[in-house]
Amino acid sequence: MVIVVTAVTGSAAATVGKLLAQHLRWNFLDAEDFDSPASKGGIHRGIPLTDTNRASWVAAIHDELLHRKKDGRHVVLACSRLKPEYWNILRDGLTLEVVYLRGSPEQLHRNFASRENHFASENLIAREASTIEEPAGAIIAEIARTAEEIVAGICARLDSQLHALSNPVAQSDQAGESVIRKILWRVLPFLFLLYVVAYIDRVNIGFAALQMRQQLGFSDEIYGLGAGLFFAGYLLFQLPSNLVLQRVGARRWISVLMIVWGAISGSMMFIDSPKSFYALRFLLGAAEAGFFPGILFYFRSWFPAQARARVVAMFMTAGPVSGILGGPLSGALLGLHNVHGLAGWRWLFLLEGLPAVLLGILALFLIIDRPQDAAWLSAPECSWLTATLGKEDLAANAALASPSPDLAAPARVLPLPAAPALFNTFANPRIWLFAFVYFSLNTCAYGITLWLPIALRSVTSFGNLVLGLLSTIPYLAAAIMMVVVGLHSDRTGDRRWHTAMAAFGSACALFVAGYAHSAAALLGAFTVAMVGVQSMTGPFWTMASSIFSGSAAAAGIALINSVGNLGSGFGPYWIGRMRTATGGFRAGLWSVAAILAVAAMVTILVPLPPTVSKRSAS
Repeated sequence: MVIVVTAVTGSAAATVGKLLAQHLRWNFLDAEDFDSPASKGGIHRGIPLTDTNRASWVAAIHDELLHRKKDGRHVVLACSRLKPEYWNILRDGLTLEVVYLRGSPEQLHRNFASRENHFASENLIAREASTIEEPAGAIIAEIARTAEEIVAGICARLDSQLHALSNPVAQSDQAGESVIRKILWRVLPFLFLLYVVAYIDRVNIGFAALQMRQQLGFSDEIYGLGAGLFFAGYLLFQLPSNLVLQRVGARRWISVLMIVWGAISGSMMFIDSPKSFYALRFLLGAAEAGFFPGILFYFRSWFPAQARARVVAMFMTAGPVSGILGGPLSGALLGLHNVHGLAGWRWLFLLEGLPAVLLGILALFLIIDRPQDAAWLSAPECSWLTATLGKEDLAANAALASPSPDLAAPARVLPLPAAPALFNTFANPRIWLFAFVYFSLNTCAYGITLWLPIALRSVTSFGNLVLGLLSTIPYLAAAIMMVVVGLHSDRTGDRRWHTAMAAFGSACALFVAGYAHSAAALLGAFTVAMVGVQSMTGPFWTMASSIFSGSAAAAGIALINSVGNLGSGFGPYWIGRMRTATGGFRAGLWSVAAILAVAAMVTILVPLPPTVSKRSAS
């Protein structure tokens, strides 16, 4: 299918066309690119092109469109107004939908005056507007509206055609699943490895503290604050980092982030005071800030919503897997104490920071920014994927958009709905409710993760290696159950109750942990709590990210993750402060349990868009 966005030369048809192509994830062509330098020079001097010039120009465009059709690509073409005979040439062998951008002479003049160095002259534009008729049967959109509003209206009017596009691959759910499986095995393993390394660098402070606190004289409150300051940097730098990723691409930005955070993680071996501890934890959080929300945004460019919960759940098992691997590894590295005169905790930071630097270099060669650049996807597979993702973006955009006029009117003139601005995205109360739920999740998850070794040490006399091995039990159970829950959530289509019940379960387990006085009881309660909060992640992020589209997705996801990750800092700090004040863990654990219980109620009550609500209710 080809959507042709046409207008008088200089009326921003290319701007609208590019935005529409980006929104649909289609190819974009600008008819101006097919003009020869001589033709552009003549146009600039106000000399109209002859029919001979135009015929060869239209024929070249038509040949390119046929070539894209053969490759299974859908195209948005931006061009100036054409004579009826030229439309006949373009329609030969192609399915065309024409959108005409109409404006008053005054509006055309203002648009032209605002565009510097345009190759056409104002006289030529005026002549074109007066002599070439509007294309018959075209969708009419007024250029007085913003490009975003125009695109939203075009998509709303063409919704049925977009939905009915012939699908060369996914004639059945099984065919679509085969594409998803192919992408999963190509994309997920390396990203999974990156997250394992990132998570180890984030939480290895819990094991380093077994030696570092005593050697440097840090109190529980100093340790809790320093551990939590990671997330202050994470909060402040996450949104700008994720927007940079959207501009420069995942491959380059994730590579830069990994190299930087690996260097900072290794530099933590030089900590010698609370100030240096606070500073390096803050900088580590700033460096890691764009990674996780960037990966979630990246997944939206590769995986349809039907698969996203299980993909996110599989990816999120990197957290528990890092605990399974990182606990024994960190415990063993602490055994290097006084080797070459360095404390074991200093060896831990140095040797666990190096992999991030090496993998950051590899990321430049192994990450692909978008499906269209993947040589291992066939043209039909890529076409199915981009069409499916484009339709989901349209549905999400409609869910956030302001109420629009009736689009069912028979007239072909578009009453274009308003597209949501970035401010409106942030003003949506659902985003802040989701942010609170994620805050609660992280308060529990990181409260357990960063205090687990110390909590176990408080009820046992085991050595560092044994503590590392015991600490793998909650992560192993969570790694299994979060995949099971994610698969069940995808199979049933429910997101709300899977998230809420997991939160309730974790809250109950933390309440029980407050009474534990033995290693077995404490480890069992922490295991159930960890299973609950980790099982929330897949359904939660699928539910939360489904209300966004386009650039709003990058900003919305980053906002939820940024605010939610305040809990990652609050949990360790609050548990440390309560332990300093009361001498035990009970008050801190019960506080976190209460927050999780409230989050479960919020999840049940938060309003969702119709498309998500229907899936959750099914």
